[in-house]
Amino acid sequence: MDIIKKIEELYHEDHRKLRTGTILYGNVNDGIWHTTIHAPLNLNDLKELNCEISNIQGQLPASYQNFLMKTNGAYLFDLIHITGKSRNQKGMSHEEKIHEPRYLEEFLKDFTLSKKGKALLENYFFFAESYVNGTVYAFDKDEHVIEFTDGRYKKIREFESLDVLLARVFETGSEDYRQRNFLEF
Repeated sequence: MDIIKKIEELYHEDHRKLRTGTILYGNVNDGIWHTTIHAPLNLNDLKELNCEISNIQGQLPASYQNFLMKTNGAYLFDLIHITGKSRNQKGMSHEEKIHEPRYLEEFLKDFTLSKKGKALLENYFFFAESYVNGTVYAFDKDEHVIEFTDGRYKKIREFESLDVLLARVFETGSEDYRQRNFLEF
Protein backbone atom coordinates (compact mmCIF):
# COMPACT_ATOMS: atom_id res chain seq x y z
CA MET A 1 0.00 0.00 0.00
CA ASP A 2 1.41 3.37 -0.96
CA ILE A 3 -0.07 5.43 1.85
CA ILE A 4 1.77 8.57 0.74
CA LYS A 5 0.03 8.55 -2.64
CA LYS A 6 -3.34 7.87 -0.99
CA ILE A 7 -2.79 10.76 1.44
CA GLU A 8 -1.92 13.12 -1.43
CA GLU A 9 -5.12 12.09 -3.25
CA LEU A 10 -7.28 12.43 -0.14
CA TYR A 11 -6.11 15.86 0.94
CA HIS A 12 -5.63 17.11 -2.64
CA GLU A 13 -4.84 20.83 -2.20
CA ASP A 14 -5.31 20.93 1.57
CA HIS A 15 -1.60 20.84 2.42
CA ARG A 16 1.44 22.97 3.16
CA LYS A 17 5.10 22.16 2.58
CA LEU A 18 7.73 23.35 5.07
CA ARG A 19 11.39 24.18 4.25
CA THR A 20 12.46 20.93 5.94
CA GLY A 21 10.52 18.91 3.35
CA THR A 22 7.77 18.06 5.84
CA ILE A 23 4.29 18.25 4.35
CA LEU A 24 1.34 19.11 6.57
CA TYR A 25 -2.04 17.81 5.41
CA GLY A 26 -5.60 18.61 6.43
CA ASN A 27 -5.63 22.04 8.06
CA VAL A 28 -7.95 21.64 11.05
CA ASN A 29 -7.52 25.22 12.31
CA ASP A 30 -4.79 27.72 13.25
CA GLY A 31 -1.61 25.70 12.82
CA ILE A 32 -3.19 22.34 13.64
CA TRP A 33 -2.89 19.68 10.96
CA HIS A 34 -4.50 16.25 10.62
CA THR A 35 -1.52 14.43 9.07
CA THR A 36 2.22 15.06 8.77
CA ILE A 37 4.58 13.38 6.29
CA HIS A 38 8.34 13.98 6.47
CA ALA A 39 11.13 14.04 3.89
CA PRO A 40 12.32 10.45 3.36
CA LEU A 41 15.59 9.04 4.66
CA ASN A 42 18.36 8.20 2.22
CA LEU A 43 20.45 5.02 2.53
CA ASN A 44 23.15 6.75 4.61
CA ASP A 45 20.56 8.09 7.07
CA LEU A 46 19.02 4.64 7.31
CA LYS A 47 22.40 3.00 8.01
CA GLU A 48 23.12 5.65 10.64
CA LEU A 49 19.77 5.04 12.34
CA ASN A 50 20.39 1.28 12.29
CA CYS A 51 23.73 1.82 14.04
CA GLU A 52 22.23 4.21 16.60
CA ILE A 53 19.50 1.85 17.78
CA SER A 54 20.86 -1.63 17.02
CA ASN A 55 22.26 -1.99 20.55
CA ILE A 56 18.83 -1.13 22.00
CA GLN A 57 16.54 -3.34 19.95
CA GLY A 58 18.39 -4.77 16.99
CA GLN A 59 18.19 -4.02 13.28
CA LEU A 60 15.32 -2.11 11.73
CA PRO A 61 12.68 -4.44 10.25
CA ALA A 62 12.65 -4.40 6.43
CA SER A 63 9.10 -3.04 6.12
CA TYR A 64 9.92 -0.22 8.55
CA GLN A 65 13.07 0.62 6.56
CA ASN A 66 10.98 0.77 3.37
CA PHE A 67 8.51 3.07 5.14
CA LEU A 68 11.32 5.39 6.32
CA MET A 69 12.61 5.63 2.76
CA LYS A 70 9.19 7.08 1.81
CA THR A 71 8.70 9.26 4.90
CA ASN A 72 10.92 9.74 7.94
CA GLY A 73 8.16 8.89 10.37
CA ALA A 74 4.60 10.21 10.16
CA TYR A 75 1.69 11.55 12.15
CA LEU A 76 -1.38 10.02 10.53
CA PHE A 77 -4.93 11.32 10.98
CA ASP A 78 -4.43 12.06 14.71
CA LEU A 79 -4.52 8.26 15.11
CA ILE A 80 -0.91 7.06 15.07
CA HIS A 81 2.53 8.61 15.41
CA ILE A 82 5.23 6.58 13.66
CA THR A 83 8.76 7.39 14.76
CA GLY A 84 11.63 8.48 12.54
CA LYS A 85 15.24 9.65 12.71
CA SER A 86 16.38 12.84 14.39
CA ARG A 87 17.53 15.38 11.80
CA ASN A 88 18.84 18.13 14.12
CA GLN A 89 18.72 20.80 11.43
CA LYS A 90 19.84 24.25 12.49
CA GLY A 91 17.80 27.38 11.95
CA MET A 92 14.38 25.74 12.04
CA SER A 93 11.33 27.86 12.79
CA HIS A 94 9.04 27.02 15.70
CA GLU A 95 6.55 25.45 13.27
CA GLU A 96 9.26 23.31 11.68
CA LYS A 97 10.44 22.14 15.11
CA ILE A 98 7.00 21.12 16.35
CA HIS A 99 6.37 19.17 13.16
CA GLU A 100 9.61 17.18 13.36
CA PRO A 101 9.17 13.40 13.53
CA ARG A 102 8.96 11.68 16.91
CA TYR A 103 12.53 10.44 17.31
CA LEU A 104 12.90 6.67 17.54
CA GLU A 105 15.85 7.05 19.92
CA GLU A 106 13.79 9.10 22.40
CA PHE A 107 10.76 6.85 22.02
CA LEU A 108 12.86 3.82 22.99
CA LYS A 109 14.16 5.48 26.15
CA ASP A 110 10.70 4.98 27.67
CA PHE A 111 11.08 1.22 27.23
CA THR A 112 14.61 1.02 28.59
CA LEU A 113 13.45 2.74 31.80
CA SER A 114 10.73 0.14 32.40
CA LYS A 115 11.59 -3.32 33.76
CA LYS A 116 8.91 -4.89 31.59
CA GLY A 117 10.01 -2.80 28.60
CA LYS A 118 13.57 -4.14 28.63
CA ALA A 119 12.36 -7.71 28.23
CA LEU A 120 9.95 -6.71 25.47
CA LEU A 121 12.78 -5.07 23.50
CA GLU A 122 14.37 -8.50 23.10
CA ASN A 123 11.34 -9.86 21.22
CA TYR A 124 9.72 -6.79 19.66
CA PHE A 125 10.80 -3.74 17.70
CA PHE A 126 8.79 -0.75 18.96
CA PHE A 127 8.23 2.04 16.44
CA ALA A 128 4.91 3.87 16.93
CA GLU A 129 2.31 5.06 19.40
CA SER A 130 -1.30 6.20 19.47
CA TYR A 131 -2.24 8.96 21.89
CA VAL A 132 -5.91 8.40 21.10
CA ASN A 133 -5.87 4.69 21.95
CA GLY A 134 -3.16 4.87 24.61
CA THR A 135 -1.24 2.15 22.79
CA VAL A 136 2.18 1.42 21.29
CA TYR A 137 3.05 -0.64 18.21
CA ALA A 138 5.86 -3.11 17.64
CA PHE A 139 7.05 -5.57 15.03
CA ASP A 140 7.49 -9.18 16.07
CA LYS A 141 10.16 -11.44 14.55
CA ASP A 142 7.88 -12.18 11.55
CA GLU A 143 7.20 -8.44 11.00
CA HIS A 144 3.61 -8.69 12.13
CA VAL A 145 2.60 -5.49 13.91
CA ILE A 146 1.43 -5.96 17.50
CA GLU A 147 -0.56 -3.31 19.36
CA PHE A 148 0.10 -3.13 23.12
CA THR A 149 -1.42 -1.04 25.88
CA ASP A 150 0.98 1.74 26.79
CA GLY A 151 2.68 1.21 30.16
CA ARG A 152 1.41 -2.28 30.99
CA TYR A 153 2.28 -3.70 27.56
CA LYS A 154 -0.66 -6.05 27.30
CA LYS A 155 -1.15 -7.33 23.75
CA ILE A 156 -4.41 -5.99 22.28
CA ARG A 157 -4.36 -7.07 18.65
CA GLU A 158 -2.14 -8.06 15.76
CA PHE A 159 -1.90 -6.85 12.16
CA GLU A 160 -0.47 -9.10 9.46
CA SER A 161 1.97 -6.39 8.34
CA LEU A 162 2.76 -2.68 8.46
CA ASP A 163 0.77 -2.24 5.23
CA VAL A 164 -2.30 -3.82 6.83
CA LEU A 165 -2.00 -1.45 9.82
CA LEU A 166 -1.56 1.55 7.51
CA ALA A 167 -4.58 0.51 5.44
CA ARG A 168 -6.70 0.33 8.60
CA VAL A 169 -5.46 3.72 9.80
CA PHE A 170 -6.13 5.23 6.36
CA GLU A 171 -9.63 3.77 6.25
CA THR A 172 -10.55 5.26 9.63
CA GLY A 173 -8.66 8.53 9.19
CA SER A 174 -9.89 9.30 5.69
CA GLU A 175 -13.49 8.84 6.82
CA ASP A 176 -12.88 11.22 9.75
CA TYR A 177 -11.38 13.79 7.35
CA ARG A 178 -14.26 13.56 4.87
CA GLN A 179 -16.75 14.08 7.69
CA ARG A 180 -14.54 16.81 9.25
CA ASN A 181 -14.55 14.80 12.46
CA PHE A 182 -11.31 15.92 14.13
CA LEU A 183 -9.96 15.09 17.57
CA GLU A 184 -9.12 17.99 19.84
CA PHE A 185 -6.26 17.60 22.28
